[in-house]
Amino acid sequence: MCRVSPLFAVRLTGCVAVVLCLTLRVAHAGPPAVTEDQFDVVIAGGSTAAFAAALSAAEAGARTALIEPTDWVGGQLTSSGVPAIDEAWHSVRQGDGVSPYSVSKVARMPVNMTPGFLSLLQGIEQRGDCWVSRFCFCPDSFVVSQLEPLERAAGGRLTVFRETVIKRVALSEDGSRVASFECIARQPRDGLLARGYDRLPSEDLSDWYSAADSERFTKRVIRFVSRAERPTVFIDATEWGEVLALSGRDYLQGIEQSDGSLQCAAGDDVCGQATVYCFAQQLHGDVVLEPDRPVRATDLGYGAYSDKPDAWTKIWTYRRLRGRGAPSSGDICLQNWGYSATHGDGGNDYPHGYLFLSKAETERQREDWRGGIDVASLAGAEDRAFAWHQWFRRQAPQGIAATRITLDGAVLGTAHGLAKLPYIRDTRRAIGLDGYVLKFADLTGPVGARTGTRFPDRIALGAYPADIHPVTNCRMPSYATEAHDTLPFYIPFRALTHRDLSNLLVAGKTMAQSFLANSATRLHPIEWSSGTACGIAAAEMALSGRTSAAMLADITRLQERVSKVTPIDWTLPE
Repeated sequence: MCRVSPLFAVRLTGCVAVVLCLTLRVAHAGPPAVTEDQFDVVIAGGSTAAFAAALSAAEAGARTALIEPTDWVGGQLTSSGVPAIDEAWHSVRQGDGVSPYSVSKVARMPVNMTPGFLSLLQGIEQRGDCWVSRFCFCPDSFVVSQLEPLERAAGGRLTVFRETVIKRVALSEDGSRVASFECIARQPRDGLLARGYDRLPSEDLSDWYSAADSERFTKRVIRFVSRAERPTVFIDATEWGEVLALSGRDYLQGIEQSDGSLQCAAGDDVCGQATVYCFAQQLHGDVVLEPDRPVRATDLGYGAYSDKPDAWTKIWTYRRLRGRGAPSSGDICLQNWGYSATHGDGGNDYPHGYLFLSKAETERQREDWRGGIDVASLAGAEDRAFAWHQWFRRQAPQGIAATRITLDGAVLGTAHGLAKLPYIRDTRRAIGLDGYVLKFADLTGPVGARTGTRFPDRIALGAYPADIHPVTNCRMPSYATEAHDTLPFYIPFRALTHRDLSNLLVAGKTMAQSFLANSATRLHPIEWSSGTACGIAAAEMALSGRTSAAMLADITRLQERVSKVTPIDWTLPE
């Protein structure tokens, strides 16, 4: 029997809402697997770090494959719908009578930023008048005008396999190396709105991970195989830590009872950060028909801004992508608003469930991998996003009718109106060489030190305070419930490695790091910095035939190579 799922989708070229009734049914299995064995570096991606790694690996001379689960590269910059660059904004107090030490000033000095990333941001032609960032922009135009030209500039050394997900990971006979990734690529059939982004991921995810052709997609299986003469280097820069889970090796998930521990207490592997499904809203000059959809979420409100008389306007302009001054016709705002446990309400942050299955459930799913996602939590985040959209537009101040505000899916490349994928703040994380894990304690220290721990194998830079949006159905240990500032900090090469697999590196949220460290490293500039370093390291390993341990033993050579592309030492003001 076919499963029929009704779905409201707003046609993006006009103001007519249409109801689509889509049927998903499995047809015949696709053709045999295609083998790809010519790549030096293969990146399981979907994150900002993944795209940065792909560019730097290709620029370093490696034949590079990027496996991208959507049709947009860029991760949280684009497909996850967070097109407002999160830069350090804080200062650290040094003591009575002494001026605060501005971490923000240090982090924003051009000499301390990855040049390619800074150039990317400075090239944005139309920035929104937002107050959360210096750089707010529409992701659809950012992909076309900023990211795709970088991809083309890499020439024949970079191949992006779009709309492709990872299904299996095979190891070498002795279990010390990754031997292959098996992936499923989907091609949307003609006639699907927004190339198939008319259905929400909670409805479509099982189809993405099925090798069988369906009514919506044709499929092909691709096996990325390590070369016999010199092992390919693989990178897990996924948003969901999928390679780590599929490898069968141990990894970190959730929150540890102490910072940097390799053990979680029972249940803590599903205790972590809230997920948010971002979306864009447009303010029209006239009434636009957009029917409400049934929603379940009810604990909606201004949260931490409940006491502000101008809360609506502040939230509207918080991540505004287009428009200036007071809210007016033509404005497009991005919604990513937090939940306040104190007030018991909030925006589209989804605090009522963790996105990932427990480690035990994840292990059971390896036989038929579907992302290792708790689909109920994913659907809950989607529902909350629609509920917040409908609640928020009804709260518009006098002079702005709710019927003038609609979802703007075109900006995010979807017909359902939300981002292509949810924005996540934590994920499965590696354990590095010799059991190494980057700890939060290394990101801070006495103010007089001016930076965090200066590792001998430092390879990337970061600066942002610990930022935690906890799920509500678990109890965070006390060390993670307080605000934590950081100094400008370093990321060591060991954080990009895997303890058990000599040709696997990690970048972005999958780095070998504690839960609390991740809460400070998960931002755009830091993902770009760590991704860039990871791509160069992968290229060096692949082209020289060296393992990650051998690369660590000769770290000076790698640092020299990385420092030509992105800074690895802080330049501090006098």
